[in-house]
Amino acid sequence: MELISTAKALEAHFKRLIETHSTISFGVAWASANTAVYEALFRNKVKISSAVIGIHFYQTDAKVLMDFAGSEQVKFVMQPNGVFHPKVFLFQSDGSWEAIIGSANLTAGALGKNTELCTLITHRDGLAVEEIQKLVNGYGQYARVVSKDDAKRYQAIREARKPQLDKLMDLYGERPSGKAAVDSSVMTLDWASYLMLLRTDKQGLKERLAFLDEIQAAFARAPTFQDLDGQTRRAIAGLPNQVIASAGWFGSMQGAGVYKNVVIERPEPFSRALEHIPAQGTVTKSQYGRFIEDYCSAFPDGRDGIATATRLLCMKRPDQFLCVDSANRKRLAKDVGLVRPDQLDYMRYWDEVVERILDAPWWRSAPPPSGQALKAWNARAAMLDALFYEP
Repeated sequence: MELISTAKALEAHFKRLIETHSTISFGVAWASANTAVYEALFRNKVKISSAVIGIHFYQTDAKVLMDFAGSEQVKFVMQPNGVFHPKVFLFQSDGSWEAIIGSANLTAGALGKNTELCTLITHRDGLAVEEIQKLVNGYGQYARVVSKDDAKRYQAIREARKPQLDKLMDLYGERPSGKAAVDSSVMTLDWASYLMLLRTDKQGLKERLAFLDEIQAAFARAPTFQDLDGQTRRAIAGLPNQVIASAGWFGSMQGAGVYKNVVIERPEPFSRALEHIPAQGTVTKSQYGRFIEDYCSAFPDGRDGIATATRLLCMKRPDQFLCVDSANRKRLAKDVGLVRPDQLDYMRYWDEVVERILDAPWWRSAPPPSGQALKAWNARAAMLDALFYEP
């Protein structure tokens, strides 16, 4: 008997057992296809006498289902009553057997970053292999043979739900966060606590909301951004102007020279970009992508950037977008654990900033009935600037 407490040791044992024994049977909650152990198992699939794999929470790779579609030996629990959760692997040859029982699934996590603990037992430990084999065989009552069509349908559902699954693991985008979501002091607040914090803003919640009212009124006055007069466009864009003195709130873009020229002289690309952003309803990632495409077309020689793009977004939709610039980026990054915030690009902004905002309890709250609270709720994403801004 041996305790296996490291991923390296677990992988080594699995590879040895798969290659050296003549018969394999197992029951496991989940399986990944992108591991050396799975590759070894698939190469030796003729050795598998019986196996059952679960798919609960869509944690099993769709490729695993496709690889074993039609197999009578490898079945899947497609609709478990509760969670199918065993982890037992039995390897047999003439006169000998070995088994691994413990916490590890046949997944990349178990063979990588997870903390697992398993026990390796053998025929020398005085246990009856028949008991283990009966246990594994019994899992078949919950499982069925899957077809290629089953695998394709499972893959479609899994891909559609992957963003939700990633968020359950605090994974926003491709870069793991530098801290757990629960450790954020702002993104974990309920609406009442968030509003209370906004009311401590030194610039004044009332004043900020009055400014956003002026901006929204300006958008409502004209069909498109390019139809507005130049001074109003400057105010929306965060540039010095003659109509709204406090236009530097929510991101001053005073030093963005190329951007300023586009706003004043050729606003058509920005206008086209903003038309992709609906006035109501949750803005989708595809709508945001079209915005970015038209926004970037205004800078054929470069000099575009997150600050100027998100300034326009948060003025059009302050309920969903935050202008991220050098004045608030540091504190934002500290609160949510952004890694290398200086490298924040358009894709990372959506995945690591917008998606976090959309998951915040205060963002998901029901709208207040009226008054200042309702105005603040309608600008709840942009108002993060009041909390993260530092001169």
